[in-house]
Amino acid sequence: MEKLTETLAALKAAGLPAPIVTGGGTGTHAIDAELGVFTELQVGSYVFMDHQYEVCALREGGPQPFETSLMVDSRVISANHPMLATIDAGLKAFATEAGPPPILAGVAEGSQYRFMGDEHGAVVPPRGVAPPALGERVTLAAPHCDPTVNLYDAYHVVRGDTLEAIWPVSARGRSA
Repeated sequence: MEKLTETLAALKAAGLPAPIVTGGGTGTHAIDAELGVFTELQVGSYVFMDHQYEVCALREGGPQPFETSLMVDSRVISANHPMLATIDAGLKAFATEAGPPPILAGVAEGSQYRFMGDEHGAVVPPRGVAPPALGERVTLAAPHCDPTVNLYDAYHVVRGDTLEAIWPVSARGRSA
């Protein structure tokens, strides 16, 4: 920030003031705003609040300023094992460099997700608890939002239990 402040001062002294100074990000949004150097913040992940940011302290001593909004719904497609259920969301459903997705709903508390291959994942409940039944919906959070969004053709925008809209992901598959 020191170099940026010096550069902005030099530009202003040369008669070339910068009317827009953009930068920062979701992880540093509070600090960047307090410094007063940027006129625009480039926060983006906050709109989804993926798991990588969920485990960071974005606000000191208080609750997270944003809530998870990017979720992947899956279904139990096999429930023939007493210690796990297979769902239809595997390696192709999530960015994988940030670890497995947290389970948000549809299973017993303490259940964990495990990758089982390209198309499948496992829901492993706590010892002594039955896994979810065949056909049950299991909702998972994106471990890392940007590369997860790139895997889908559209967002299904839901408010409560109502599908409000379907928005296309126009940059789908264009990350390379």
